[in-house]
Amino acid sequence: MRNLPSNSNPICRRRRRVWGLLGAGLTIALLAGCDRGPAVAQVSGKVVYKNGAAPKAGVSVIHFEPLKDTTAEIRQAAGGSIAADGSFELSTRKPGDGVYLGKYAVTFTVWKAPRDPVSLIKEQYTRSATTPYQITVDSDIHDLVFEVEPK
Repeated sequence: MRNLPSNSNPICRRRRRVWGLLGAGLTIALLAGCDRGPAVAQVSGKVVYKNGAAPKAGVSVIHFEPLKDTTAEIRQAAGGSIAADGSFELSTRKPGDGVYLGKYAVTFTVWKAPRDPVSLIKEQYTRSATTPYQITVDSDIHDLVFEVEPK
């Protein structure tokens, strides 16, 4: 049997073609993955009572609910737990993913306990139609402060 140069060997050509196609496919997949989708911003801050104390409750959550006239590409609410010191960080689907840019009504859930859903704050803060807080998220915001009133 005679030795053929590697570039004329059908098996070598097939392997190079397969590796070339795999490389091209990987490149296309990586480039397609660079589309990050709709713009988001990181949003954090504090929720306090008018006296400066943080709400202490079994359930303490802040919600950003899209307004009817929002400019958000995806109309999805964001939310986050309010920590013992009143601090919060919002997310949409998973921790740290941020909030879609747009206009939101800010509402709060502050209950005595998970199995005792008695609100500890005035009703106006719990509904998007009555909350005094509306916000436009157009970039990262880390210094928000919302004051709520206890019942």
